[in-house]
Amino acid sequence: MTSGTGTTAGWRARMAGWTSPFTAPVPERVRAPLIRLQQQRLAASLPLLCLAVAASAVAMALAVLGDLPLWQQLAPPILIVGTCLFLLLRIRLRPPPADLETAYRSLRGALFVAIGLGAVAGAWCVNAFVEMERYYCMTAPVFIGIGALVTASSLIAVPRAAIAGMGAAVAPIVLKLASYDYLGMRAMAAMMVLITLLQARMILGKFRETVSMLTAQQELDRLARFDALTGLAGRRAFMDDLQARLDAGRPVLVALADLDRFKQANDLHGHKAGDAVLIAVAERLRGAAPGAATIARLGGDEFALLFDGAEERAGAELAAVRRAVARPFAPGGGASLSIGISIGVAASPRGGTDLATLLHDADLAMYADKAAGKARETPAAPRRAAA
Repeated sequence: MTSGTGTTAGWRARMAGWTSPFTAPVPERVRAPLIRLQQQRLAASLPLLCLAVAASAVAMALAVLGDLPLWQQLAPPILIVGTCLFLLLRIRLRPPPADLETAYRSLRGALFVAIGLGAVAGAWCVNAFVEMERYYCMTAPVFIGIGALVTASSLIAVPRAAIAGMGAAVAPIVLKLASYDYLGMRAMAAMMVLITLLQARMILGKFRETVSMLTAQQELDRLARFDALTGLAGRRAFMDDLQARLDAGRPVLVALADLDRFKQANDLHGHKAGDAVLIAVAERLRGAAPGAATIARLGGDEFALLFDGAEERAGAELAAVRRAVARPFAPGGGASLSIGISIGVAASPRGGTDLATLLHDADLAMYADKAAGKARETPAAPRRAAA
């Protein structure tokens, strides 16, 4: 039973890989933005693409008018044009996909549509060769153009669909051209293969560029949102979290904090010791304020804590923060450093629901706390840490 289940799971995994719209594994952290970006690109390119493919099918139908059996003249263009009209109406009437799964399904669906239309186009062209060989010079370029249009418009949207559709259209034409004894036909087949391979390489390269771009953007966003030294949230992440709560109408408490006597300690013992103190402060903040929704380093020796509602609990944790930071630091086992922390608090909605106002009030309260010297010890002269 287990063996059968494992075989089924493996088969499903292979099928999912084959039907994926992408041509290479996608890092999990960029999967969601990649799907959204590619779906938007596909939706933007589909209207013009459908019109171009439909126009090519009509042109081909006119080119072979009267020279093929009626059903061979009508069936392929009706199928191609009908599919294009259906896609245009679907784009027009359906809203953009709201969730990730729907967006992914629309990308995957493009693969089957591209293969189907490509196969119809290729078979139609080969049938024209068989029924009336004098028209091969006209029909082949038409479908080569269709393949190029499909490739160009799908280049950065659904690479597997672009390559598969192009291959389905070109393969039967190449095989037919290669079957001629005439060297010129074989040379044309070779050129079509070469162009197809070059197009496929461009598609694959463009997709890799897109994945690399999104990966780089994710890394830049991570660096912007998190402080590299302490591992705390950065200014941007703190502002985003605070704004999201204010927009949702949720009560919050903001605490802005500034270290006391840090500059003097940093100047006296060097930046390496100062960095060690900042890292230690970050650890003490995490330990003293487990209820904080966000703890951030805004820059330099400025920190911020964001609490959801419950001012009493926040007050207790901020008191614990004062005590934790007031304990001496001994960076690298060197001189013991005594610093303190000044904290200013503002709460919403009592203090307003505007982000700028809330931060301004907390900032004023912090400087008032610094001036009053609340909960700070008198700085002692540096001494060697006990062994």
